[in-house]
Amino acid sequence: MSKRLSVLGVVIAAAVLVVGLVSPAVGSSSGRSKQRDIRVHGVVTELNAVDAAPAGASLGDQVVFSEKLLSGTTEVGHEGAVCTAVSVQRNEYLCVATFSFRDGQISAQGLVLFGNSAPYAAPITGGSGKYQGAAGELRVTPISATEGDQVLHLTGS
Repeated sequence: MSKRLSVLGVVIAAAVLVVGLVSPAVGSSSGRSKQRDIRVHGVVTELNAVDAAPAGASLGDQVVFSEKLLSGTTEVGHEGAVCTAVSVQRNEYLCVATFSFRDGQISAQGLVLFGNSAPYAAPITGGSGKYQGAAGELRVTPISATEGDQVLHLTGS
């Protein structure tokens, strides 16, 4: 039972990881760098916890999930993420996420402290299509175990 509660805690924390309102992209250009924000509201649609040996909380445990990304009530994209335990002592996971929109994809990754409901940021590591060369920061504000607001602050061209 303890293992099941531990996995549930990880699952809830993962759901809080990359949840976010896609409003139309807004931004401004100044000089050499283009900046714009994409705001999304994420709702978890699928979720699975994978318990690596040994049983119980251990390095290599994973949480895999997907979300629909909304602007108001309109679905504007989706996201897939995998989080892998890298420190049991700190309850820390390395999470890699990809946001898919009609005109391209944006990827982000970072270390996340599961079970912590405070807002956090992770680096944007790239993009494709309209977002090719993307850089910047993903800012996440958890709302609940299955929803949250996110801002993809893009600084690349």
